[in-house]
Amino acid sequence: MIFRLLIYCLIFTSFLTSQWISFDLSKADAATFDKQVEPTIISSVLTGGRSTLLNLTPNQRLGIAVSMPIGWDIAKTSYQLNPFIHPFMVEGQFLITENLVLKGKMNMFSNGEESVQVAGYGCNYFANSWFSSVSIGWLEGPKHLRVRFVDTTVTMKRALFNMPAFFGAGFNKYRGNILGLNSDDLPEEIENSISYLIAGTELQFSGIDIELQTQIHFKFVQFNVTIFRLFF
Repeated sequence: MIFRLLIYCLIFTSFLTSQWISFDLSKADAATFDKQVEPTIISSVLTGGRSTLLNLTPNQRLGIAVSMPIGWDIAKTSYQLNPFIHPFMVEGQFLITENLVLKGKMNMFSNGEESVQVAGYGCNYFANSWFSSVSIGWLEGPKHLRVRFVDTTVTMKRALFNMPAFFGAGFNKYRGNILGLNSDDLPEEIENSISYLIAGTELQFSGIDIELQTQIHFKFVQFNVTIFRLFF
């Protein structure tokens, strides 16, 4: 109960001290446009590409997860202030064979200026102590930006100090198309790839299953709080 209250307080405090992630690229300086826009793209592809590590079984084939990603531009090159807050992501996973899971996730929200959708789909393969994940996804809706990405991860699960823990690495290849700014000095697209580390744990309080996961890149760190439930 105390932990649940702490999570709610952290989320509420974040709402009071910051705002939803902004996709208004007109705020970026033309001289350093790529560097200022890249954190927004990285935050979006980490949000869409991340997979919750659900322990699905033949007796519990369906999993539903709701997560809230909060990111920080540690290089401090962005046109917007930290933290980068995405609205809740909803993810569904379904076990189709002993080791293979199909998954999909999305959110749709309005930041007061425009409607935004982050979505993705893919599959997970898991064994007793490790997971691999492949996701394809996109960002649609913002007036100035469209993003496509492919994300792959490998994650190991271990017991650490009698608590479940997981560690891994990921790779994300993305392309962002710049729209509607009408300037010859700005690029038409930003294409790049990032590698990142993964660390996290699972907890259970008052019957609620919680996953805490961090994605760590040398320019950007994203923390995810996820509540999930298994069915059937």
